[in-house]
Amino acid sequence: MLANDLRQQYLSFFSQRGHQILPSSPLAPIDILGNQDESVLFTGAGMEQFKPYFVGAAQPPNPRICTVQKCFRAVDINSVGDTSHCTFFEMLGNFSFGDYFKAEVIPWTWEFLTGTLELEPERFNVTVFSDDDEAFSIWREVVGLPEDCIHRLGEDHNYWPANAISQGPDGPCGPCSEVFYRLGSADEMAHGGAMSPAERFIVDCDAGRWLEVWNNVFTQFNRSTDSGGEPALAPLPRRNNDTGAGFDRLVMVTQKAGSVYSTDLFQPILTDIEDLSGIHYEGLNSPKDFAQRLIAEHVRSMTFCVADGILPSNEGRGYVLRYIMRRAIRYAAHTLKISEPFLHKLAPRVIEQMGDFYPELPERSALIVSTLEAEETRFRRTLEIGLSRIQGLLADQVGEPELVISGADAFQLHDTWGFPVHLTQDLAREAGASVDMAAFDAAMAEQRERSRASSRLGGGLFDQAGGAGRTGQAPTRFTGYARTSGEAVIQAILGPDGEELQFARPGDHVDLVLDSTPFYAEAGGQVGDTGTVRGPSDGTACGLWFEVAATTRSSGVFRHSGVVREGEASVGRHVLAEVDASRRHDIMRNHTATHLLQAALRTVLGDHVHQKGSLVTPDRLRFDFTHGAPVTPAELAEVVDRVVQEVLRDDPVTVDADVPLSDAKKLGAMALFGERYGEFVRVVTVPNFSIELCGGTHLTHTGDIGLFTIVSEAGVAAGVRRIEAVTGRMAAERVREREELLRTAAVLLRTAPEQLAAAAERLVHDKAELEREVRRLRAAGGADAPPIEPQTVGGVPTVISALPNADAGALVQFVDRASSAMPSGIVVAGAVLDGAVNFAVKVSRDLVARGFHAGNLIREIAQIAGGGGGGRPDFARAGGKDPARLQAALDAAAGFIEAQAGATHAS
Repeated sequence: MLANDLRQQYLSFFSQRGHQILPSSPLAPIDILGNQDESVLFTGAGMEQFKPYFVGAAQPPNPRICTVQKCFRAVDINSVGDTSHCTFFEMLGNFSFGDYFKAEVIPWTWEFLTGTLELEPERFNVTVFSDDDEAFSIWREVVGLPEDCIHRLGEDHNYWPANAISQGPDGPCGPCSEVFYRLGSADEMAHGGAMSPAERFIVDCDAGRWLEVWNNVFTQFNRSTDSGGEPALAPLPRRNNDTGAGFDRLVMVTQKAGSVYSTDLFQPILTDIEDLSGIHYEGLNSPKDFAQRLIAEHVRSMTFCVADGILPSNEGRGYVLRYIMRRAIRYAAHTLKISEPFLHKLAPRVIEQMGDFYPELPERSALIVSTLEAEETRFRRTLEIGLSRIQGLLADQVGEPELVISGADAFQLHDTWGFPVHLTQDLAREAGASVDMAAFDAAMAEQRERSRASSRLGGGLFDQAGGAGRTGQAPTRFTGYARTSGEAVIQAILGPDGEELQFARPGDHVDLVLDSTPFYAEAGGQVGDTGTVRGPSDGTACGLWFEVAATTRSSGVFRHSGVVREGEASVGRHVLAEVDASRRHDIMRNHTATHLLQAALRTVLGDHVHQKGSLVTPDRLRFDFTHGAPVTPAELAEVVDRVVQEVLRDDPVTVDADVPLSDAKKLGAMALFGERYGEFVRVVTVPNFSIELCGGTHLTHTGDIGLFTIVSEAGVAAGVRRIEAVTGRMAAERVREREELLRTAAVLLRTAPEQLAAAAERLVHDKAELEREVRRLRAAGGADAPPIEPQTVGGVPTVISALPNADAGALVQFVDRASSAMPSGIVVAGAVLDGAVNFAVKVSRDLVARGFHAGNLIREIAQIAGGGGGGRPDFARAGGKDPARLQAALDAAAGFIEAQAGATHAS
């Protein structure tokens, strides 16, 4: 049975038994309600998305659910390459939430394995928890398994969580029943009269003779700890069943394969690796077979990671992805001698194999391929540097009794060259050396301390660490969502060094703390407001005019930073705080436009797009987002069109404050990854277009954005792109500037603005024609062309010349002209143009007949300039990488010609 057929058989089997089929959740853990699960890096089991159902936090759409869940377990990364371990795998799951239980699911398990899959009943053994008489009875009396094939094991083997009864944690728990398939023959099993069937079974499991293929977890108790610290189990009001069946393992046993790598899950990928490397896969434990298995497994993992929006980075899931990519690249380059980027050539095979069931693969194939190619291209440069330096470090120790790469050298490789220390360890190990990891760790600790020291802020009253603790100020009440001005009282005045002041006079640069404020403090990428704080003249004090240049916040206390222009600021004074409303409105245009931009990007590029950072100012907006390739002009145009269409619709922008976070996520509100949210959040919605969690200020209608245009798009980090855009007045100003540039260019090119592109195209064409003519004239004997003056080399008339500023075409014209000037001879010419080195060699026919060879000659010459090549015996062309070595290569040509002459005489 093919893998794709087995998936469908499983889903069909449980669908016929009343189960609702739900899709796999992403590899980045997110539950059925849309909550990010930060307790684990990756989805590692089929039940993880259903945690809200198991704990009763939400009601499932059906009490019976069935899935095929894609999973990733990083714990097995360093074991991948053997014949059994995988990081990416699929888990078959059928779930009951307060519905069926042991009496139904155990017989279904047996029916599917031995009936639908037609696996041999005699090859199965099962385990149950030692006290679970109900499960034992069902296996024995209902299913009919012999008693010596059912093994009672303790809570360390057959309880979820393991050892939950004695060790906790408190909460839902229960026994489980695991199903094992015998891999070898019955004769290979352990024997010995002193051992019970259960003891023999454990021995055989440890020896790899049994393969676990299925596990039914029966969540039926709630564990608690009484006042005396003793554990107690109480029956749950709703008993649940959680089945996890290893899909890859079932494919292996149904296909009678020796390992998962011998199944149709991996064989097509391994065949592609054979084609790329030229090395046949034999399924053995040789280094080359190990490398091919590792690459085949890792390319599946990385393909699914990128499809789920996990991109290479230096932290979290992105770090794990980068780790497995670099591991695969290193084995390909070092063991299989694959010298060019190749991962992107293997990913399409994974997409082809699994895209019918996982539609996100073909939908994001372009992102997958481009991400893998870009990451590999970058790392191969790093790998080349690292390999060279490690080889040099070890070569310096030849003759030493012990080869050791010092911690300082390993740290320099990591810190200066970006070479991961785990690869340094791998390469050292293969060379019989070690790495001083204690010294490396110490160097890393010193670097972290330097980073912390350089980033520490001063110890002012309102610094980032201390907040407003020493002043005892209550958090500032923010009123700026509803208005841009309001009455307030000055609570504190802080000097430049954070000292508390009672007064501030004209010219003083201070921070004012007010009891309430309409000023938005810089947060979430939105800059703080500016404006004024004014106080009326009251007979005892002059009128106050304080100019606010920036607003920041720490521990809930707002700081209005600026300068006293007139009058006197004093603690306790009543003032009027007024935001620069025009500037605030420009900021709101850009902030609301940022929300529309993110929604448009996700529609055009895919759901992998997530915010990685933003900046909202009155002049522009900047938006960083996950995407593995440059956004094409056509895609950018579509993004702009979608935003503009929403602006023209003039839809309302609604803001719902104090929304429970769980409710906001149910609504599908986008949250910023890594941001901490409280129990209640603020939800900003544009109907049928965008919904996000956001604390910033926004317009009331999208039409108030006015003009919108993208200024630039560029990459800022691996897998992260940046768009800058302008709106409203700044967009109008940009349009005016562009129109003026067009008019100026049109005047210079003596054409109308609408004909500018055609005029520029003609200009470029004419310039190229003139340059070609100049090179042709030079090659044909112009003032800069070298004279044709044959010399005798090895008894053969020879012309060896360097041409100034000649392209490849002019070089060929010169060797043709020089050859025509002498009926018998050899012409060697080289040139550098725009940093590119080119060579051409021509040998007359009579000399070819004597054994001279242009292709062999040019190969030797080009190597001196860092290149290579070859060609026909009578004519050859080649290139080089080092322009500075052009003359040295031509100077060596005579020696190579003499060597060929000597060879012809000898023959």
